[in-house]
Amino acid sequence: MIAPNESPEKTDSTAGLAPVSMARLEESLNRHGYAFVEDDEHAEIVRARFDDYRFQFMLTGEDLGVLQTRGRWSHTVDVTRKVQMIKLCNEWNMNRIWPKVYVRRESEGLLGVYGELAADFRAGALDSQIDSAIKCGLSTVIAFFHSLEERLGPELDELDT
Repeated sequence: MIAPNESPEKTDSTAGLAPVSMARLEESLNRHGYAFVEDDEHAEIVRARFDDYRFQFMLTGEDLGVLQTRGRWSHTVDVTRKVQMIKLCNEWNMNRIWPKVYVRRESEGLLGVYGELAADFRAGALDSQIDSAIKCGLSTVIAFFHSLEERLGPELDELDT
């Protein structure tokens, strides 16, 4: 008999899980009606735009078993604002589990702001898990970008000049 505060013993099952692949990733994007293009130089990456933000969906890690959703903010930031942008990213990272957000130098004097979410599917995944990982990556990275735009307010006009 199971006590009220106990759960029946469950064993982990990999039944129904299949290896993640670029074909399955693309099938998921198609299921949701998302337009994307394959990366000519990197077979493990597809690119897309959502809310005017550039995204990459890629398989990384050992045996390409990790699905990573990475978005780039649509604004470019002058390097003189690096400390400000790092503080905003760090504040987000301290208060939320995901997505990971960061600032990266893209060229001399210019910075890009990114958000990314990784889902470890090395043991395989159901189609619904891949779908959820993509939706979660998109929604949380876009939420960060919108939050950043709200925080910066009128300063946004100064960023891309």
